[in-house]
Amino acid sequence: MRPRRAESPSLLISAAALCFLLLATPLLSAPAPEKVVWTPVSDALFRIDSKPAKFWTLYHAGKDKKEHRLLLQIGARYLMIDTQLRLIAEYDPAAFEKKGKEYEMPRDTKGLKALPTEDWILRDVGTSFLISTKLKEEGRLLEIQLPKLPDLRNVLW
Repeated sequence: MRPRRAESPSLLISAAALCFLLLATPLLSAPAPEKVVWTPVSDALFRIDSKPAKFWTLYHAGKDKKEHRLLLQIGARYLMIDTQLRLIAEYDPAAFEKKGKEYEMPRDTKGLKALPTEDWILRDVGTSFLISTKLKEEGRLLEIQLPKLPDLRNVLW
């Protein structure tokens, strides 16, 4: 009987190439989108100094992993609210491009300036989530109520 011969070099090379492709696939996947798409938040409430604001829209980045960021448009002013860092930054209106009801913004856009804030309140108030803070320099109190989806997991059982 003849001793068995080692696997052919082409088979080993093919196996090595397959392993490399399987391991490198996450690295070769498509890069993150270069733009952030901001979609309007429906049924949100916004008040300035405990009075309803007239011209405003609240947006969130629908496919962004940072769900703690909101974009507030008050007239021609754009404020980015980061509830995790408790920070509000003002952005240049020219950085946003309107696409229907949504806005697009390059991901690497930097804010014009950070607005000093104080007295942050982040609280679950039953059917909504309350975000409240005071802009120090302007002396304005901003209040946002975001609606929560009801938890229906236990209703059907």
